[in-house]
Amino acid sequence: MKLTFYGGAREVGRNCIGLQEGRSSLLMDCGVNVGADSLSEEFPLLEDAKDYGQIAISHAHLDHVGYLPILYSKSKKFRSKIFATKPTHDLMGLLLADYQRLSNKFSKDAIKGVVRHCKSIKYKKKAGKSMRFSFYNSGHILGSSMVLVHSKSNLLFTSDVNNRKTRLLEPCHHGLTAKTLIMESTYGAAKDKHSPLKEVIKELIDEIETTLIKGGSILIPSFAVGRAQEILFILEQHMTSGALSPVPIFVDGMILKANRIYRQNLDFAGKSIKHQLLHGSRDPFKSKHFHIPKTRSRSDVMRQQAIIVSTSGMLTGGPAHIYLKYMADNPRNLLAFIGYQAEGTPGRRIVDGDREIEIDDQKVRIRMTVKEFDFSAHSDQAGLVQLARTTKGLERVFLIHGEPAKLKELRDALKENYEVIIPKNGENYRV
Repeated sequence: MKLTFYGGAREVGRNCIGLQEGRSSLLMDCGVNVGADSLSEEFPLLEDAKDYGQIAISHAHLDHVGYLPILYSKSKKFRSKIFATKPTHDLMGLLLADYQRLSNKFSKDAIKGVVRHCKSIKYKKKAGKSMRFSFYNSGHILGSSMVLVHSKSNLLFTSDVNNRKTRLLEPCHHGLTAKTLIMESTYGAAKDKHSPLKEVIKELIDEIETTLIKGGSILIPSFAVGRAQEILFILEQHMTSGALSPVPIFVDGMILKANRIYRQNLDFAGKSIKHQLLHGSRDPFKSKHFHIPKTRSRSDVMRQQAIIVSTSGMLTGGPAHIYLKYMADNPRNLLAFIGYQAEGTPGRRIVDGDREIEIDDQKVRIRMTVKEFDFSAHSDQAGLVQLARTTKGLERVFLIHGEPAKLKELRDALKENYEVIIPKNGENYRV
């Protein structure tokens, strides 16, 4: 079986991997790098998409699905079936529509074409023609999947994977059988040790309450899908219990639309939240603490003390830009990062210590307090090593979706037990 890396190798973004064996083929993910400086780095190196008769999409984030509408609009003859779980199918349309609006790199009709060619499948059910595969929970966002390709010596693609149980999701599936593993490495360094979620939640709540006591407001840039829902549940729970002072929680960007999709796909949620929403007396998705901005300028939000959860998570765009320009110069305010900040993004520059950044052609001085909180939806090195060790019959590991230094450290942690390869984009292998 021929394995080709079109994107995601030695970088975080534009995941795209091809498998071919005789006339059978499968493309796994088809993403973009939204923080790239050029088209050559933004899109996968996919010139022969017509050779792939089917596509398996692991989850709805743009670095895994963003190239699909471009692919389908390039050729009227390219009409391969796209397989995804139902939450991925639903969320994909939402995220692609936002990407189209911001980038204008494809048409709305191209999105309709992608959605029209999608087929929803459940976890653990075999799908596809000739080259068969199945999805298993990856614990990353609602409906996110690892892809197990069934062959003489199975291949497992983890995509983005999380082995921690969260408010919304069960941890990733373990114990599958595969000779070859393609594994993400976002937090592959030895120092990337995730703290217990209870400790991280307490740290966030304490910092928010301290900020409120000082008279400041809080800006939490967030990904619309996955992280936002986790954070909103945490804020709602602590404000309802009295652990947080009662101030409005403003929800901005696509997050409310994503909330509705989450609410409609409870079959893929964790057992505890599913029970609470189906049998409990209150619905955290419809909390009285949540509010929507009433003005385009967000001046109504800025006139009061508030907690603001807004896209985008890496400050690459979205309403978070508006709030940051309002709030950045006040040291009593808090900028709380809750997710991975990719290289080259404004969020990463701030995390790395830059206190003057350019937002919408305007220089913004960061005097507000900046804090990071480890709510990562990716496994750390220990979790990734555990996933490899619990994969039955494993001999070979390809490491992707990581910064170069982290890839090397994860390779060092695995190389005694497996053949470990760090591929480059454009390379292919026989597996």
